[in-house]
Amino acid sequence: MRGLVVVAADGQEPSGVDLGEGMVRVREVVDHWVVEVGWWRTAPQQWQSRDYWRVLLDDGRCLDLYRQLRGASWCLGRMWG
Repeated sequence: MRGLVVVAADGQEPSGVDLGEGMVRVREVVDHWVVEVGWWRTAPQQWQSRDYWRVLLDDGRCLDLYRQLRGASWCLGRMWG
Protein backbone atom coordinates (compact mmCIF):
# COMPACT_ATOMS: atom_id res chain seq x y z
CA MET A 1 0.00 0.00 0.00
CA ARG A 2 1.33 3.40 -0.94
CA GLY A 3 -0.17 5.01 2.14
CA LEU A 4 0.50 4.70 5.80
CA VAL A 5 -1.33 2.79 8.52
CA VAL A 6 -1.12 4.04 12.10
CA VAL A 7 -1.74 1.43 14.77
CA ALA A 8 -3.32 1.86 18.21
CA ALA A 9 -1.36 1.81 21.44
CA ASP A 10 -1.62 -1.99 21.55
CA GLY A 11 0.53 -2.12 18.41
CA GLN A 12 -1.97 -4.26 16.52
CA GLU A 13 -5.25 -2.58 15.62
CA PRO A 14 -5.25 0.11 12.89
CA SER A 15 -6.30 3.54 14.22
CA GLY A 16 -5.67 5.71 11.16
CA VAL A 17 -4.96 5.43 7.44
CA ASP A 18 -3.35 7.79 4.93
CA LEU A 19 -4.05 6.76 1.32
CA GLY A 20 -2.22 9.79 -0.06
CA GLU A 21 -4.94 12.36 0.74
CA GLY A 22 -4.15 12.94 4.42
CA MET A 23 -4.72 10.93 7.58
CA VAL A 24 -8.24 9.59 8.19
CA ARG A 25 -9.19 8.14 11.58
CA VAL A 26 -10.55 4.60 11.88
CA ARG A 27 -14.06 4.98 13.32
CA GLU A 28 -14.69 1.28 13.85
CA VAL A 29 -13.00 -2.09 13.43
CA VAL A 30 -15.71 -4.14 11.75
CA ASP A 31 -13.88 -7.48 11.60
CA HIS A 32 -10.49 -9.08 12.19
CA TRP A 33 -9.22 -12.43 10.89
CA VAL A 34 -6.02 -14.33 10.10
CA VAL A 35 -5.38 -16.24 6.87
CA GLU A 36 -2.66 -18.89 6.69
CA VAL A 37 -1.82 -20.65 3.44
CA GLY A 38 0.99 -22.98 2.51
CA TRP A 39 1.14 -24.59 5.96
CA TRP A 40 0.91 -28.00 4.29
CA ARG A 41 4.30 -27.43 2.63
CA THR A 42 7.31 -28.92 4.33
CA ALA A 43 9.39 -25.71 4.35
CA PRO A 44 7.97 -23.21 6.91
CA GLN A 45 9.58 -20.28 5.05
CA GLN A 46 7.02 -20.88 2.26
CA TRP A 47 4.04 -20.31 4.59
CA GLN A 48 1.98 -17.15 4.15
CA SER A 49 0.31 -15.71 7.24
CA ARG A 50 -1.71 -12.51 6.96
CA ASP A 51 -3.51 -10.49 9.60
CA TYR A 52 -6.65 -8.87 8.07
CA TRP A 53 -8.63 -5.92 9.44
CA ARG A 54 -11.90 -4.59 8.00
CA VAL A 55 -12.23 -0.99 9.14
CA LEU A 56 -14.74 1.83 8.69
CA LEU A 57 -13.12 5.26 8.34
CA ASP A 58 -14.47 8.61 9.54
CA ASP A 59 -15.02 9.64 5.90
CA GLY A 60 -17.36 6.68 5.30
CA ARG A 61 -15.01 4.43 3.34
CA CYS A 62 -14.65 0.79 4.32
CA LEU A 63 -11.24 -0.88 3.87
CA ASP A 64 -9.78 -4.34 4.13
CA LEU A 65 -6.20 -3.92 5.31
CA TYR A 66 -3.72 -6.70 5.84
CA ARG A 67 -0.13 -7.22 6.84
CA GLN A 68 2.17 -10.17 6.64
CA LEU A 69 2.64 -11.64 10.11
CA ARG A 70 6.34 -12.13 9.33
CA GLY A 71 6.75 -8.46 8.49
CA ALA A 72 5.34 -5.11 9.44
CA SER A 73 4.28 -3.74 6.06
CA TRP A 74 0.59 -3.03 5.51
CA CYS A 75 -1.35 -3.54 2.26
CA LEU A 76 -4.73 -2.42 1.04
CA GLY A 77 -6.79 -5.46 0.05
CA ARG A 78 -10.08 -3.76 -0.84
CA MET A 79 -11.88 -0.43 -0.55
CA TRP A 80 -15.57 0.55 -0.66
CA GLY A 81 -16.95 4.07 -0.80
